[in-house]
Amino acid sequence: MNLDKYQLEAVHNIGNTLLIAGAGSGKTTTILKRIEYLIESNIFKVDEILVISFTNKSVDDLKKRCKYQINIKTFHKLAMEILDEYNINYKLVSEDYLLFLANEFFITLTDTSLTQEIIKYFGYYNYQEFLKTYAYKEFIKLICNLIKLYKSNNLTKEDIKKLFNIDNFISKYMYIIFCKYNQELKSFNGFDFDDLILEATKIISKKSKYKHIIIDEFQDTSLIRFNLINKIRVINNATLFCVGDDYQSIYHFSGSDINLFLKFREYINDAKVMKLKYTYRNSQELINASTSFVMKNNKQLRKELISNKHIDKPIKFIYYINPYKAFKKLYKELNNNNLLVLGRNNFDIKKFSKENIPEFMSVHSSKGLEADNVILINMVDNIYGFPNKLINSKLIEELHPSDKSYIYAEERRLFYIALTRTKNYVYILVPLFKKSKFIKEVRHLL
Repeated sequence: MNLDKYQLEAVHNIGNTLLIAGAGSGKTTTILKRIEYLIESNIFKVDEILVISFTNKSVDDLKKRCKYQINIKTFHKLAMEILDEYNINYKLVSEDYLLFLANEFFITLTDTSLTQEIIKYFGYYNYQEFLKTYAYKEFIKLICNLIKLYKSNNLTKEDIKKLFNIDNFISKYMYIIFCKYNQELKSFNGFDFDDLILEATKIISKKSKYKHIIIDEFQDTSLIRFNLINKIRVINNATLFCVGDDYQSIYHFSGSDINLFLKFREYINDAKVMKLKYTYRNSQELINASTSFVMKNNKQLRKELISNKHIDKPIKFIYYINPYKAFKKLYKELNNNNLLVLGRNNFDIKKFSKENIPEFMSVHSSKGLEADNVILINMVDNIYGFPNKLINSKLIEELHPSDKSYIYAEERRLFYIALTRTKNYVYILVPLFKKSKFIKEVRHLL
C-alpha cells in the first residue's frame, strides 16, 4: 500500500510525536510502516522498539501484520514483566473479583436504611424484587466501574468521601465497597490490573533496552498507565510516538483520561503534533455529518478529514412501531453484504430479534472494525437507550473536566464510532415514539 503525504511525514518524524488519526485514516498501516522505516534506516534496532496496545486481540493483530519480531504487548503485560524482574510477589485477581464482592455485599445487605434508600431510588416495592432486575445488575456494574475509574486515577477512599456532596447516593456505596475491596486484596497480597501498573511505576529504576515507545489508541490511556510509560521514557531517554483520535475516546471506566491527548504538549514539552487528513473508509458526506455531531463538544480537537468517496445521504432512518418486523425486513435485505449490526448495549438485540444474529455486537466492541453497511438499533430515549443515561454520572464528570461542560460527551463519541464503521450506509432503526435526542441532531446535519 502506498502511503499518502501525511502518513509519510508521520513515518519519518523521529522525535516525540502525537499523531491524530481519524476514523479510517490508516492508523495501523502508518504504525507498521514507521516500525519498518526505523529498523531499515538503522535508527533503532528491533529490540529497542516497544509497542503498547490496549487489548490482547489488538496485540495479536499487530504481531501478525508486523514484518519484524518486535516487543508488542499490553500495559498489563509490561507491568507484570517489570514486577517479575524485581521479584515482587503478588496474587493477580480477575477483573470479576470486584463485581463478585459487590454482588455479595448487596445480596446479603441487612441494613434497612440502606435497602429502603435503594428501593426509593429505583422505584421498586421491595429489596428482594430489585435484586432480580436488570436495573440491579447495571447498578452494581456502575458502582464497580466507578471504583475502577477512581483507582485508575490513583485516588483513595478519602478522595471518594469528598464526593458525598456531589452524588451522595452513588458515592456512599462506592465508599463502602471500595474499602471492602481493598481490605480483601490486602489480606492475601492481591493485585488487580491497576495495582500492577501502580507497583511497576513505583519500583522501576533501572535502564532497559527500549529507546522508542509507540502507544496505539493513546486516547484511551489512563493517567497511571501514562506515568509508567513516561517513567520508562525518562529513565531510558527514549522517544514517544502516540497515535489516536480524541473523537474515539470511549473507555472512561478503564480510567482513560482524554486530557492526556488534548493537552499532550503540556506532558511532553518538545512533542510535535501531526494529523492524518485522509479517510479511506467513509464518504465525505458521512464524515461531515459525524464530525459536526461529535464537535458539539468544542473542547475536542478540530480536524478536517478528506475523502475521495461521495455518497448521497449515507445515513438512512427507518422508523418503526414493531421492532421485530422492522429489523427482520432490513436484515434480510442487507444480509447478503458484509454487515455489522450495532447496539449501545449488549442486550439490545433481544428487543429486535429472537434469533441469533452473528453480526451483532455492542458499539464498544466494534471499535476498529468496518463493514460495507451498518445497522444501528435501539435509538430510544430512556435510561438504557442511546445515550445511556444510567452511566452519565456526575462522579465521572469530576475526573473528566473537558467533558463536564457538555452533557453525554462520551456517549456522543460512542455514537460517532457507530456512524463511522461503515464504508457505505448506516441504517438507523428509530422508534416512532420516544426517539433518541441524537436522531434529531443528526437529521439536521444531513
